[in-house]
Amino acid sequence: MIIGGMRSPAILQVATRAMRNAEAENSLLSPSKDVDLAFAGMILDAWHRNRRYVDSAAQPKAIPLTGKTPSVEALIRAERVAGDPVAMVQRLKSLKLIVRCGRGRYKPANRFAIVAEPNSLVQQHAVRSLSTLLKTIKENLATPRASRGLIERTAEVPDLPVECVAEFRDFARSQGWALLSTLNDWLESRRARGKGSNARETVGAGVHVFAYLGNPTRRRFNAKR
Repeated sequence: MIIGGMRSPAILQVATRAMRNAEAENSLLSPSKDVDLAFAGMILDAWHRNRRYVDSAAQPKAIPLTGKTPSVEALIRAERVAGDPVAMVQRLKSLKLIVRCGRGRYKPANRFAIVAEPNSLVQQHAVRSLSTLLKTIKENLATPRASRGLIERTAEVPDLPVECVAEFRDFARSQGWALLSTLNDWLESRRARGKGSNARETVGAGVHVFAYLGNPTRRRFNAKR
């Protein structure tokens, strides 16, 4: 806005109005607004790894939404997160991350928290992802030794043939899921749980993997070459 020529009072006016609109909209949301994609993914993953919630074939059981173990509410309570577990259950349901399976029972729609429709959760995820990336870059620049920095790397070519795009999507997805599965197992095995865990100092930690494609361009070759 400043580069575009706007004055500070005008910017403050726009920001103040945006904050008021955001606060008004936020007050109309349900108490489950503290559910994000990272939390939803954690719940779905726990549903696939907790022995109480899988059958003999290691597949997620169909369970009630609320009540004692096993239930979606109990699964959320086991993660010891702040907020109303029952409201969070309804939020997962409204996002279609859990689907009805039989009489009053539900199963996860997927092992991963995948939301295809644009909504406030996706917007929150986008902003959080950008903020996390910028924080990683900032911390790496401030770290004296490169070997102690967090991984932030890319694998990129400028000229992938368009006919390879579909193959790239599938290959990147399969390799990304394999990497994330290994990393998730490592992280889950080291979470602060059990007696005395409340007194331990903890931090949020994770790895975000995404693929990207540029705009198609036509390469021009010199006839003499």
